[in-house]
Amino acid sequence: MISDAQFKRWLESPNENRVMLAELEHAGGTVQVADKPYVAPAFEALANPVWNDLLISASGISTRVDGLIEIGKIQLRNDGRITEWLDYQWRGWPVRLFLGDQSWPRADFRPIAVATNGGLESYKTGEITLSVIDSSEQLNEPIDTGQLPNDGGPVPLLLGQRFNVPAFRVDSATLRYRVSFLPLLSVTPRDIGNDAPHTAHLTDGAFTLDNGPGSGSEITAAAHEQHDTPMSMVQWVADYYGKTVSPSTVLPDVAVGFYSSAEVNGAQVLDALRDSLGAGWHIDAFDRLDVRVFAAVSDDPGVTPDITLSADNVQENSLQLASVEPPWSGLTFRWGRNDAPLRSVAGVIDDTDPTLASRFKQEWRESTAEQALPNHPLATPENVNSLIQLSADAVAERDRRLGYHAVRRERWRLITYLPTVQIYQTITVNVPPIAGRIGRVSAVRLEKVGGKAELEIIL
Repeated sequence: MISDAQFKRWLESPNENRVMLAELEHAGGTVQVADKPYVAPAFEALANPVWNDLLISASGISTRVDGLIEIGKIQLRNDGRITEWLDYQWRGWPVRLFLGDQSWPRADFRPIAVATNGGLESYKTGEITLSVIDSSEQLNEPIDTGQLPNDGGPVPLLLGQRFNVPAFRVDSATLRYRVSFLPLLSVTPRDIGNDAPHTAHLTDGAFTLDNGPGSGSEITAAAHEQHDTPMSMVQWVADYYGKTVSPSTVLPDVAVGFYSSAEVNGAQVLDALRDSLGAGWHIDAFDRLDVRVFAAVSDDPGVTPDITLSADNVQENSLQLASVEPPWSGLTFRWGRNDAPLRSVAGVIDDTDPTLASRFKQEWRESTAEQALPNHPLATPENVNSLIQLSADAVAERDRRLGYHAVRRERWRLITYLPTVQIYQTITVNVPPIAGRIGRVSAVRLEKVGGKAELEIIL
């Protein structure tokens, strides 16, 4: 087995006999193609050791951390042997790409990308083209929470803890209310803010009231479900979609909660976490869910980057500034969302705890801070909505985000001849005007078979 260092040296050598392998699943099985003929050695005893040289190109296949979906394509050479592939059901099935040398065992090839087949795009004499979607598209499949009675819509999805959520009556005879699709650790029903006598049915995410609500009642609930940290929430999403979580996923241990009474999917849960933590997420080349906080990378030349690209590793004239994000002069960080703001609360709460009464009526709690940026007179304040539930966690994240945005952030693009660069790696590109600076890779997009990739880098 070759080491990662040996593989990197092989990549940097211009005269190696590189080959790209593609494994394309469809409803009836898997086909194996390559851009050059490849047969795995007999000692590996693979069920199918042959990759036919039918792969013309695999381009635009991307891995991103910003949730944007891009469409790439795989072009296949049809010499008459694969016309029947036009009838295969490709859409939604995995696409896996690997890079190595024609002389290597299959086990020494490195995964380059995993994606989702978008299905047949076009056909012309001698060529079949399949569209390919970022693998994160798999997480856009709605989560099946079931339906409330009487066309009441989806059963709400609650992960973690929320201060105040709607309670939906599902049985008028027994005064049974449903709060959550998932089992709960605790539930506290309220009637216009007052705790309501009840019997909890935690395994069903429900409760029954002891007494019928009167005129002017509004039944809501505080609820706590077990997936109440970013890591446990990510694990639940991964489990639901049959994924594993990358060992590189390390997230802060803060109290969070997600709630939706509408149809929702895993990507939306992860997007809400991403926005809450200043993070990114993607499905990596091993088909694992990878979620990480974007932290600042120092420009200190003493910091050693994961990847250093010389001018020889970068396609000439490909470096370009894609966008600039100005620094933030301040941040209003919203936390502890109230999903069921009350129009009015019980008089006793108004009288004895006006702060709680106000919270019942407001959608968000807010934590605001400013920072002096004398060199940036046009810096403006920003607002962030979050899943964070506790004040101390909200203040800490507010200050971290302000620190990250105390300087302008630039996004650069370039094309490299090293297609194995990965999302989140720290990188230095020794090409003016960014030579010597250290950034972080935020997107990788394959440009062509076997050799090039477009990178997006945040500095």
